[in-house]
Amino acid sequence: MIIVEGPDGAGKTTLIERIEADWGLSREPRAVTSAAESIVPIGDYIDTQLNLGFGWRLYDRFALISSPMYMMLPNRTFREEMLDFTWLQAQYVKMSKVDPVIIYCLPPLEEVKKNLSQDDNSGGKVQPNIEQIYLNYHAFAARVYSSSSMVWDYTNPDLLRLAHLLRWAKARVDRDEGNMKPRKKW
Repeated sequence: MIIVEGPDGAGKTTLIERIEADWGLSREPRAVTSAAESIVPIGDYIDTQLNLGFGWRLYDRFALISSPMYMMLPNRTFREEMLDFTWLQAQYVKMSKVDPVIIYCLPPLEEVKKNLSQDDNSGGKVQPNIEQIYLNYHAFAARVYSSSSMVWDYTNPDLLRLAHLLRWAKARVDRDEGNMKPRKKW
């Protein structure tokens, strides 16, 4: 389970396309459109995906992370189950047990603002709130940072760390599926 997160204008799509091309992954269907409209019931989606456990799957955002980041927008998806503290807490506990790879796209805020000003699709609703959204991601990434996560800044890319993290994820999936090749004896 590889999740690429971050605010609009942070380079997620470019990174995801690179991961798809370099690692042969294709992204999972999203639960929410770029206009913040739910495609499927978000609670069911989150629960189903986390119940699959760790796997060789790529997510362009994951509603359990991104929905709270954008809750100030008019079409907020932070509703229904997300407002049930017990349910929400249980999902975060479940996510910590799955221990997904999370790549937080967080280039400098000024870079994000510049990119958003050139984006006709999401700029209108997001642009007035981008600083708060960015700071929400910044705080979440710092709080939930682990050895299976990283911050990606496309203005100063750490390709070695990214490759290491993805190799680790692939090896974990292979091990879990019993596809690990026996180690050669020294």
